Amino acid sequence: MAGADVKSDLPLRSVIGIALATVAIAVLWAGGAVLWALLTLVAVIALIEWAGLVKAHRARLGIGLIVLIVGMSYALPMVWGPERSTLALLLIAAMLMSLFPKAGLTAIGVGYIGTAAISILFLRAQPLGFMLALWTLAIVWATDIGAFFAGRAIGGPKLAPVISPNKTWAGLIGGMIVAAVVGGAIAYVGHLPTRTYWLAPLLAVAAQLGDLAESGMKRRVGVKDSGHILPGHGGLLDRIDGMLPVAILVAALVANGNL
Repeated sequence: MAGADVKSDLPLRSVIGIALATVAIAVLWAGGAVLWALLTLVAVIALIEWAGLVKAHRARLGIGLIVLIVGMSYALPMVWGPERSTLALLLIAAMLMSLFPKAGLTAIGVGYIGTAAISILFLRAQPLGFMLALWTLAIVWATDIGAFFAGRAIGGPKLAPVISPNKTWAGLIGGMIVAAVVGGAIAYVGHLPTRTYWLAPLLAVAAQLGDLAESGMKRRVGVKDSGHILPGHGGLLDRIDGMLPVAILVAALVANGNL
């Protein structure tokens, strides 16, 4: 039945997925305050869904949203921008928030989601910013697509049956291959550094780990999706779970001169 449900939802999932990717690319191209506004909105919604998965009290969620929005406000291009000082401010605030009783898991969400949002802003601000940020997003999209179709077509041993019964090793390998092909094409067209060619499949693994981490959170509270905001897809956090670690890793590599 689960396989039939996925198959019946595929056209709707595809349409929604293409629409989301189109909007993301257009906003990424625009950059600046437009990109900041979308990322801030996405981060706020994702944190609300995160709070639901960790069963956070409304008061703790409210504090988390304030910390996140203040941190993102300092990343606004006409204020500080996506500099290390902005990220430091957000992470310090999140750590201070974790001192409140039972606020630790919400604070982790603030730091994790906020850091990923600022990371994308940071990547877009680089000399080859549009192509670099697009490469980052496309790797995750390619991983998801490759893993989905390879997993369905090949099947085989499960990747992490206790956490996510539908994921297979074949899906992971398929995702890595598609990520390498798509990432390589964008790197070639965008004249990105040579290292991006072999980094793509490694980042595909990071994307799958991010997906598994969120799956573990959902299994812990007994829910299928993090929310219901996207027809056929579930919650927004379900769609960006793989993006979060990848954006942070790529930004870290760039910031330290390794990419």
